[in-house]
Amino acid sequence: MPPRWPRAALAVAAVGALATAGPARADDPTWTAKLVARADDIAAKVATLRGLAIKRTIDKGVMDDAGLRARILLRMDEDASAAERAADAAVGKRWGLVPMATDVDQLVVDLLTEQIAGFYDPAEAKLYVSAKPSSDDGWADMLMAHEITHALQDQHFGLTAWMKATKDDSDASLARQALVEGDGMALMIEYRLAGEGLGAPWDHDEVVRLLTANMNVDQGGDQLIDRAPIALREALLFPYRAGVGFVAALRKGRPWTAVDAAFVRPPRSTEQVLHPALYFADARPDAITATADPQTIDASVWGEEGWREFLLAHGGDVDVAARATAGWGGDRVVVRGPAAAVAAPWRAVGTAVTTWDTDVDALEFWDAATHAVDHLAAGTLVSDGPDRLVWLTWQGRVTAMEKRGRTIAIVTGAPLTRWPAVMTDAWRWSIAWAPRP
Repeated sequence: MPPRWPRAALAVAAVGALATAGPARADDPTWTAKLVARADDIAAKVATLRGLAIKRTIDKGVMDDAGLRARILLRMDEDASAAERAADAAVGKRWGLVPMATDVDQLVVDLLTEQIAGFYDPAEAKLYVSAKPSSDDGWADMLMAHEITHALQDQHFGLTAWMKATKDDSDASLARQALVEGDGMALMIEYRLAGEGLGAPWDHDEVVRLLTANMNVDQGGDQLIDRAPIALREALLFPYRAGVGFVAALRKGRPWTAVDAAFVRPPRSTEQVLHPALYFADARPDAITATADPQTIDASVWGEEGWREFLLAHGGDVDVAARATAGWGGDRVVVRGPAAAVAAPWRAVGTAVTTWDTDVDALEFWDAATHAVDHLAAGTLVSDGPDRLVWLTWQGRVTAMEKRGRTIAIVTGAPLTRWPAVMTDAWRWSIAWAPRP
C-alpha cells in the first residue's frame, strides 16, 4: 500500500463493509432498532457457521453520520499523530498518488463516513450499525453478519494487538487487513447462501472470480469514492476484493479452521494475498534497508499492491499493472527533505528501490513503470538509455530510473545538482535476498 493513509480504516475497526446501507426507507423509522434486535439471532448463526464461539455478549449500538465522523477522527488521532499522518500524506503527494492540494485526512474521513454502513470498534468491543435505514433486509442481515465476524475475530484473536504487530510495515498491515476483511466478506456470502439452502462456493474457481470481479466502484457514479484518486480508492477496496479471494483459497477443500490458522500465521505481504500459492509456500519478501539520513520523512514498504496502485495512478491499464507487478520481490520507499517539505512535498525527494523475482519480471515492471514515471515527472526526457532514464522537471528538479539486473531504483524530485548523489545512495541500500519458493 502506498503511504499508510487508510490509517482510519485500520483504526475504526478492520472496519466494516465499505458499502452503503442502501436507499433510505422512509416508511419504517424503527428499521435500525429491528436490525439490532435481530443481532443476537444473527450472531448465533454466524458463530455456528464460522466455527468461532461467542465468548461474551456482543455489545451493539446505532450511530449516525455525525457520530461516525467523530469516531473516525478519534481513532485516527489514537492510531497516529497529526505529524505522522502529515508525513504519510506527503509521501502520497510526492509520488503523485494524490494531488498536491489534497487534504488527505479530510478526504479519508469523508470517504469512510459515506461508505461505512456498519462497523465493529475493537477499542470499545462494540458493534455499530448506521442510522441510515436500508430498503433490503437481506443485505442488512449480511452486513450484520460481516460485523459480527469481526467481533468474533476480536474475541478469539485480539484484533488490536494483532494489527499493531505490523504497524511499521504498511504492506504487511494491508495484508493482515485483507485477511480480516476477506474473512468477513466470505462469511457474509456463506451466510446468505446458507439462508437459501446452498453451500459454500469456494471450491468453484469461476464463481470466486465472478464474486471478486464485481467488487469495484462505479467510476461513473456520483459518490465521493467514485471520484477519489484511484490509488486511495484501490487501497480502501483492496482488503475486501483481494481478501475474499485469499480466504476463498484458504477455504478451498478446507474447513474454516484453515482461516483460523492464518490468524496464527498471517500473510506476510500483499503478494501472498494476491497469490495464495506463495502464502502456502511462505514466500518471503526481499528485505531492503535504506541508508540512514536525518532528513527522512517516511520510509515504508509498498508491496506488490502498492506498486500496482502506483501504475494505475499514473495512467496504467488494470491488466498491464497486475502483470507488471506480479513478479515483485521486495521494496523500500523513502521520502526525505527538510521539515518544511512535509507541508510542501514538492520540496521533498522520493527514492525507491525495488527487487523482482527474475530478470524478466524486472524488465516487465521497467516497461510499465517507464510510462508511469514519465507521467509522474511531467517534464522533459533528457537521457534515454536501455537501463537509465532521466527527466528534467519544473524548478530544476530531476526524476530518474535505473535498472541493474533484478533491481530497479527510482528517484523523483531531486535537485539538478544533487540527483546523481541521490541515485548513487540508492544503490548503496542493502538487500537481503530471500530464497524463491
